[in-house]
Amino acid sequence: MNFQWLFDRPIAHRGLHNAEIPENSIPAYENAIAHNYNIEIDVHLTKDGHLVIFHDNTLKRVCGVDKAIKDCTLAELKTYRLLGTEYTIPTFDEFLKVIDGKVGILCEIKGINPFDNSIVKATLERLKTYNGRIAIQSFNYGAVKYARKHSSLPTGELFTWCSPDGKKPRWWVTSMMGKMWLAKLCKPQFLAYDVRACAPELSENKWLLKGGKKLPVLMWTVVDSKCVEVARKYANNIIFEYMDVDYVEECVGTFRPLK
Repeated sequence: MNFQWLFDRPIAHRGLHNAEIPENSIPAYENAIAHNYNIEIDVHLTKDGHLVIFHDNTLKRVCGVDKAIKDCTLAELKTYRLLGTEYTIPTFDEFLKVIDGKVGILCEIKGINPFDNSIVKATLERLKTYNGRIAIQSFNYGAVKYARKHSSLPTGELFTWCSPDGKKPRWWVTSMMGKMWLAKLCKPQFLAYDVRACAPELSENKWLLKGGKKLPVLMWTVVDSKCVEVARKYANNIIFEYMDVDYVEECVGTFRPLK
C-alpha cells in the first residue's frame, strides 16, 4: 500500500486555524487547502447517528455548553457556535464536500471503548463513496483493528503518555491506550506519537525509536521550533498547529526519510 502522500506535506491539526478561524471549522479546512496542507480531523457520532467533526467529547471548551457530543442530535449541535464565531460544527459530509480530493485527510476515530465500533463502522461506510486520499487513526485499538480488517485505507495507532495538560507523564486513559505494545494487537501501518511525551527521562522513547525502524511515524501536535527539533529525531512528518506557515514550509523535507 502506498501512502507516501501522508508524509509529503505537513498535516494541519484540526485544519489551519488561528485567532479568527476556529479549529475544525469549514474556513480552517479551506485555509489548509489554500496552503496545500493535509488535514487532521476528529469524527464523532451524534445521538441520532450523524457523523460530525469535533475534537472534544463535550461541547464545553469550544461551544460553552456542558454536554457530550454523543448526547446531542445533529439539529441541536447546529444551534451552537464554535468559539463565539458564526461557524457551526460541520458534518462529515460537509467536510468531504469541501475537501473533494484537493488534499489528504487524516481522520481520527474518537472514543476509547475497544468493543464499540460504531464510529469507525459509520466512517468507513461513508468513505466508500469518497474519491480522495484518506488515512484512519485512533487511540482506540479496537477501531484500528476494525479499520485494518474492513478497509484498504492506511491505518495508524495514536500513542501518548501525557495527561491532556501535559503535566503528568501518566494518565488513567494512557495507562492503557497509550502503550506501544498495543501495536501488536491492532497491527497499524503507521504510528502517531505525542511530541510532549518525548522527554528524555521517559524510557518509552526507546520503544518509539524501535517502532520507527519498522513503521512510519507522525509526531503530534507540533507547535514550535522545539517540537520540530524533537520531531526531526523521531518522526517522518508532523501534525502541526499555531505555527507560521512560512516556517512550516521551511520544515518540509527535514524529517526522517520515509523508508
